[in-house]
Amino acid sequence: MNLTILLALVIAVCVIYVLKKFLFRKVARGVLSEIGRRALHRTPDQIKLTRVDAPAWTNGPAVEQQAAPLRSAGFKDLGVYSVDKMPGVLIRMMHHPETFVAAHIYDHPRVGSWIEFASRYTDGSSHTLTTLAPTGLDCPDWVRTIRADQGRCTDQLYSQFKTQREWHNVKPVSADEVVHEFEDGYLRHMIWRQNTGITPEEVAHVALKWADKRAPKAAGTSVS
Repeated sequence: MNLTILLALVIAVCVIYVLKKFLFRKVARGVLSEIGRRALHRTPDQIKLTRVDAPAWTNGPAVEQQAAPLRSAGFKDLGVYSVDKMPGVLIRMMHHPETFVAAHIYDHPRVGSWIEFASRYTDGSSHTLTTLAPTGLDCPDWVRTIRADQGRCTDQLYSQFKTQREWHNVKPVSADEVVHEFEDGYLRHMIWRQNTGITPEEVAHVALKWADKRAPKAAGTSVS
């Protein structure tokens, strides 16, 4: 997640929700700025993960399909967690004790399931590989993100991440620290985002991506 793709996703969804009423009009820069402000206001400043023993999956088979190869690759399954301010979102947390790579497998009721690998560094930066498509939103300069094909097997994605990530000064995050690192990463990203805001250009990028996804449906709809 460009520090956490979850944050970018939530902001994008909030922006899209507000954008629906403006998307097909000529929108002034000031209105785009206001949309960004409202989206940021709707996004939680902080999140807390809670272990869930009996998760109500939306995309359970897809999550397991991504988790199974990682267990064979040496990842330890840390359980499934809900996100307190994001109803319906579940995250299966996994951790490799030798490479200190965390794997977050998301189950989202609207977006589906995707995976993210993350390494933290002693200077406070992070490196991630994600199969979630770009949202059109910027990220802080301490976050480095690799985009990957969702169709590839997760053990292959893990190998790709090990090859492409920065390997100097990796923070030796233990299994017990994975959840805290996730929550802390979200908080740091939100502090940065609150200080920088959401620019009109970012709102426009998100709007165009949303319009592109809607276009095939619109093209196939008959109008009487």
